[in-house]
Amino acid sequence: MTIAFPSGLNPPLFVNAVRQLKGDNPVEAKHLLLRSLREEGETALSYHYLARAIADTQGKQADVLAAQARALKFAPGNPVFLAAFGLRLVDAGRDQEALAVLSETLARDPQNVLALPWVLRLKRRYLQWGDQQEEDAALATLLDGDFVIDPLMLLTFVDDPAVQLRFSRLSAPKVTAQPLPPHAPHDKIRIGYFSADFREHATMHLMEGVFKAHDRAGFEFYVYDFTPDPRCRQHQIIRDFADVYQDVSALSPIQTAELARRDHLDIAVDLKGRTTDSRPMIFARRVAPVQVSFLGFPGTTAMAEMDYMIADNITIPAGDEQYYSEQILRMPGCYQPTNNARVVPTGAHPRSKFGLPEGRFIFANFNHPHKVGPSEFGTWMEILRQVPNSVLLFYAGKNDLSAELASRAEAHGIDAARILPCGSLSQQEHLERIAQVDLCLDCFAYNAHTTASDALWAGVPLLTLCGRQFAARVATSIMSAAGVPELSTDSKEAYVAAAVRIATDTRELQALKRQIKECRHASTLFDTNTWTRNYEALLTKCHARFLAGEAPAHMSLGGDGA
Repeated sequence: MTIAFPSGLNPPLFVNAVRQLKGDNPVEAKHLLLRSLREEGETALSYHYLARAIADTQGKQADVLAAQARALKFAPGNPVFLAAFGLRLVDAGRDQEALAVLSETLARDPQNVLALPWVLRLKRRYLQWGDQQEEDAALATLLDGDFVIDPLMLLTFVDDPAVQLRFSRLSAPKVTAQPLPPHAPHDKIRIGYFSADFREHATMHLMEGVFKAHDRAGFEFYVYDFTPDPRCRQHQIIRDFADVYQDVSALSPIQTAELARRDHLDIAVDLKGRTTDSRPMIFARRVAPVQVSFLGFPGTTAMAEMDYMIADNITIPAGDEQYYSEQILRMPGCYQPTNNARVVPTGAHPRSKFGLPEGRFIFANFNHPHKVGPSEFGTWMEILRQVPNSVLLFYAGKNDLSAELASRAEAHGIDAARILPCGSLSQQEHLERIAQVDLCLDCFAYNAHTTASDALWAGVPLLTLCGRQFAARVATSIMSAAGVPELSTDSKEAYVAAAVRIATDTRELQALKRQIKECRHASTLFDTNTWTRNYEALLTKCHARFLAGEAPAHMSLGGDGA
């Protein structure tokens, strides 16, 4: 077993390669590691770091997996390299295989902190979690240490903004930003948008209307696209929107940062945060005098160089600023934009078109399965128990979860036939399917976001439980902006009681649906133009504050401060 170089050996190529990799120079690191393997010998660590270098240079997944597999070959059964191989399988989208490998890791090392969080997440994705006590025990192991945990993963398990801040800090990039040279004022405020989601994605479903409504007389727009998809409709929309479009898919975060700095942005808006395919290193190196985290990640980035975060009075209530490293920009109404140019679902199709039964009350969960844990599922089964003539439409994504859903329902004493799994549809078909539903049921620690506004656009109420952290308060903000704040509850008991009452009181349900349909044209939630003007006004205040030589501060349109 050759894990590392013998202690007496000095491998300068390897040492320099690791230094380059940790300094975010994966291209040079990859070159040095390949030389080291030829000239200094093969070790598990060499292949392990090579896999990372290939991944960080957007190399082929097959090459990443091959390098990681070689590391495991030189250290068979080693929990660290076994876990690393499992995580590479996750990156490659081979989740079932990843779960098997990571579970084997935990069998060898029950407290392996590389495997543990992803086993938790993948078990949720495939509805293979145990009871709440089992999840809580695993989380306690993670939270008791200073381990780096994926911030997006943690949001689904822990509703505590202080915990989220602590662990986001642990995983934030550790670099010193280079001073940003001043540039001459532009005729228009120059805004840069950065994302991997300028494609068929929830971000574009929300932002498409904003991009069309933006004030082109006062602003100039640069777009930095991490993963272009020329095949989709949204790609052409973003190309048409951008004054300058930059395909940065082949660039490293450092190269992207250098490009953006040369573009002399006034404001950089990160639409990814700490989510899949994000590039926080770009903003850690500072690419604009004003940097804003928005929409993609419902929590703090914990990055010193991220100046602002866009929220509202519900998602971050007064007094909770302490849990966010950014200064808070509070939008009037809901922080989340919507696109009011979408086709309104008719609801005229028969339920049978979507495999739904007539004559039954239909509850639905359209959140991704990884947001659903034993607490949510148990609560929904209690609702079904109290509403006998009801079924639950359960979004399963791309996976066949029929057997798991049936087993879990029966474990709660609920007939498996009352759980109806469903998969992905096109956006318009998805909205039409929602329109067949009577009441959507929300998850707890990580609410419905785009899914919540989709439900309202389809004319269907969504019942939520308001929590503590940003991600657990989004649906409450959306319901408030839509004029139906009564759809937000403050306890599981109130949540169950509200669901049962709505399901058994036809007049209340019809009144809610009438009110929600009216909100498409009367509420602030779907007033895309006004939302965009408010958003632009906040960004303008940030820019003016910088020009005046003032430090970032909490701001709203009603006045500065929290």
